[in-house]
Order: sequence, then C-alpha cells, then structure tokens
Amino acid sequence: MPAPLVVLAAGLSTRYGRLKQLDPLGPAGEAIMDYNVYDAARAGFDEVVFVVRGEIEEAVREHVARVVGGALPYRFVHQRVDDLPDGFRAPPDRGKPWGTGHAVLCAARGIAGPFAVCNADDLYGPGAFRALHTFLFAQGAPTEAALVGYTLRETLSGSGGVARGICVLGREGLLARISEVRQIRRIDGWITGITLDGEPIELTGDEIVSMNLWGFTPPVIELLGRQFRRFLFYWGADTVQEFYLSTALNGQIEIGATRVGVLHAEDHWFGVTHAGDRDRAREALAARIRRGVYPENLAEAFRTLT
Repeated sequence: MPAPLVVLAAGLSTRYGRLKQLDPLGPAGEAIMDYNVYDAARAGFDEVVFVVRGEIEEAVREHVARVVGGALPYRFVHQRVDDLPDGFRAPPDRGKPWGTGHAVLCAARGIAGPFAVCNADDLYGPGAFRALHTFLFAQGAPTEAALVGYTLRETLSGSGGVARGICVLGREGLLARISEVRQIRRIDGWITGITLDGEPIELTGDEIVSMNLWGFTPPVIELLGRQFRRFLFYWGADTVQEFYLSTALNGQIEIGATRVGVLHAEDHWFGVTHAGDRDRAREALAARIRRGVYPENLAEAFRTLT
C-alpha cells in the first residue's frame, strides 16, 4: 500500500516577509520542509504531494529537485481559489486561499488510501513521523484519524502571536475537542489568545496543541468534502473566511463520525511564523545537526536513500 505524505506549502508567508517554504535555514540551503520529507522517508512514507500556489510552483519544483532529487516520487498540486465543487464560484475579489481544509482536499483527489499531512514551515522531528507511519500502516489505522500533539508553551513564538488548535482529550486518549485560537502570545507571564468568535482566552501553556501533523483515512476525506460544500453555501461569497482543517475535524468529532487518536511527539517542535523566528530556527536546526539528528548536507543524505 502506498504511504503518501502531503506537504502544505501554499501559504502566503505574509508575516514572515519571504517564502517560508523555501527559506534556506540549513547549512547547504535546506528548508524546513526538506527535513520533514527526509524524516518521513526514513519512517516509511514513500511518496510526497506538495500543495502549492501556481505562482511559486517553479521555485518549489527547482528546490525539491535539488535537495530531494530522485529519493522518492513526488508531485505538485495547486491550491487555486477557483478550484471549487460544481455549483460554486469564487468571488472575483477573493485572493486568499480557502484554508488548510481546502488544501487537503486538493491533494486528496489523487490518493486512494491513508495519508499524512504536515506543514512546510514546522519541523516535527523524526519520532513524530515514525509514530504516524506506525499508526496509519503498521497498526492498520485503529481510528479514522490521528493527530501528533505538542505542548503549547513549547510552540510559542518570541516574535508575535501564533495560531494553534487547542486540544481537549477524552476517554482512551482520543481527541474530544479542538478549537482554533489566534494571536496566542505570552504577555507579562500570562499566555493569552483570541478565539475565532473574537473572545479573549487565557491559557496555561500545558495544553496539547495541533501543529497540523495529521494522519487521515478515506472516510475522513469524504466527510471533509461534504463539510467544504456546506462551508461554501454559507461563506462562498466571502473574501477572507477560511475552511480550517482543525475546525472541520472538530465538527466530525462532535457528530461522532470520526475518532481521532492523539500521538505524543518525542521530539521538540520548532518553526517559523514571524521574521524574528528565523535566527532561532536556524540555531535550533544547527544544534540538531551537531547532535547527529540530521546530516550536514541533506541532498547527499537523500541520495543514500535511493
């Protein structure tokens, strides 16, 4: 059975000031997403689908060819604003993508079985991909979906607010609820954020959060498509509303359609949201290279996987 990894690389990088997907943070010009693909390949994932915008595909394609080379097959899928189900049309002034849920649906069209999803600008660590591959393929996916969770305080940025899916666990360690919270930051020793309804919220920092490292089986994607059509019925004329993956999965949990297992990461996360995160991410990556977690030259390491 194929074991695909979907890499969400269509973001606009507005707050970062440059393409996070391709930012050369590694010693040989590697980007964060290259290390995710490397970890995934070593864990057993054997093909990659990059979700991109049309205007950056050529740059991403050249980068992937240089670093990943022929280590494993990959393809590119566009997340287009006008790529909608029959009967729906995007407003002419809509320039922003429809969100992470839509990105996953764009990639899933060419995938028949289970697959994993990750962000291009978050580094999860090799243990996270091993756990996810075991869940999806070695164990035969005991639930319809899985999420690799991280502790909130370890995923904050020192340079500004971040968005996180705040998780509540239920019986048997399953995900009972996930809520999207924006503008999470530490202020005067307190961690605060704003819900999608605009309500302020205080957080302890001990919460489990989603960093968009998921494993899905086909029934989840079928229901996700139905949810997107319903979203468009209400919000299809809007120019800014997004179809969040976490919100959609929470809806599936609420109606009892989907069980989500929560896997605990053994590695520390790091990523980039704001320009001020860049130096810290570069040093964190260099530290892992010094410890032997990653090689000095990732392109050379990929060649040994072929």
